[in-house]
Amino acid sequence: MNRADTQIILLADAPNALVELCGITLLERLLRILQRLDATRALVISATPGAIRGELARRSWPREKITVDIATREAGAVAGETLIQNLSDTAQRHLVIPGAIYCDARLLAALYESDVSAVLIDSLVPPTAQSLVETLPQATRGKLCGPALLTRDSLSMLSSTAPFFDQLRDWADNGKIGVIDAATQPDYIVSMRRHLRPLCFSAPDPEQADLAERLVLNTGQNGTLDLPAYLHAPIETWIISRLCRTRVSPNQITLAGLVFGSGATWAFATGHVALGTIIALTFGIIDGLDGKQARVKIETTSRGKWEHQLDTVIEYSWWTALAYYLSASGQLPSAFYFLALLLGSDLANRESKRRAKIATGRLLDDLTPFDRIFRLVSGRRNVYVWILAGGVLFGVVPRAYIAICLWASLSAVVHLARWAAISRAHRGLGSQVGI
Repeated sequence: MNRADTQIILLADAPNALVELCGITLLERLLRILQRLDATRALVISATPGAIRGELARRSWPREKITVDIATREAGAVAGETLIQNLSDTAQRHLVIPGAIYCDARLLAALYESDVSAVLIDSLVPPTAQSLVETLPQATRGKLCGPALLTRDSLSMLSSTAPFFDQLRDWADNGKIGVIDAATQPDYIVSMRRHLRPLCFSAPDPEQADLAERLVLNTGQNGTLDLPAYLHAPIETWIISRLCRTRVSPNQITLAGLVFGSGATWAFATGHVALGTIIALTFGIIDGLDGKQARVKIETTSRGKWEHQLDTVIEYSWWTALAYYLSASGQLPSAFYFLALLLGSDLANRESKRRAKIATGRLLDDLTPFDRIFRLVSGRRNVYVWILAGGVLFGVVPRAYIAICLWASLSAVVHLARWAAISRAHRGLGSQVGI
């Protein structure tokens, strides 16, 4: 498979291709996904080129690296001739996508990487999305989603006069083209620690827009959370459901969060522990917004990976500032010893999780039922801030700080033990197969 030999064609007409979900049109969403699949050029064939050209004329940094050409077609059903007339002479493969659909990036990637001609179907549409696929053609093996990967050989079978999507359905029914079934695609996302069923559905009617947006918003939510994050999640989703309609970018949210988080550092260092705790509790919600905004609006960037490192710097500054205040005020003269225990434990936690991921391909927090349960309360920033909040509430901040550090060390012991067990299991497996 060579993506450089693939021509990308989107069949997009207004108004359906310009229906907005979570702040961006369906066409815009598809182009952003294609850019993240390393596509650099796409052809949009449209019976409403003026409206499409107006949409694409808007500046959009999340798709600025993909060049879009526009071709005009006659109104009505897309006939095979429309494709034949617009095929690239140099391309060996053609990825054809209806512009008026929502399609999970994993499904487009599966088609893009296919070595043979294939069409996307869904043989078992989840109940939550049933009403959104009613207008999709019904093939023998399931709903015909629309996107297809066609090679030169399959295009030789294409009738110039018959509707294109009717031909795709007939080919799928008669076994003349391969199928990629959304219902059988892997649904576990390692980075998000969750199973998320990939979906493809057509542009929703106005009365179905809320349902469609709820499904899109769900794609931004991580899984296997700690207890505080389970309370944060619905608040974050409510905020993103409104923030996604603005031009605020994930990086801007990250920057605002860093400035806000730095306020907690100042408050802790100057002895305003209650204020710092309130800021830290609020930061726990703000910190989840940038990732959700990026996933919901397809605005992920390589720079976004550094956000977690910046969060760590902010978090470490909190505990350092608090140690400084507790030590300087005489409330906990040994505060810096406890700080060393906290930071060392956190580094041990991170290393054990890193090694476990290398060995298993999954995050340690979501590896077994025990790991998922322990994740609820294990040593993490949100849990530490809740412990600190209890200390502020009951007037025992030094004891709360000690509890945070001891809980961090206990969590490190548990995770190191889990990593050791995983390592032994993999060594044993390797010896059994003669590695």
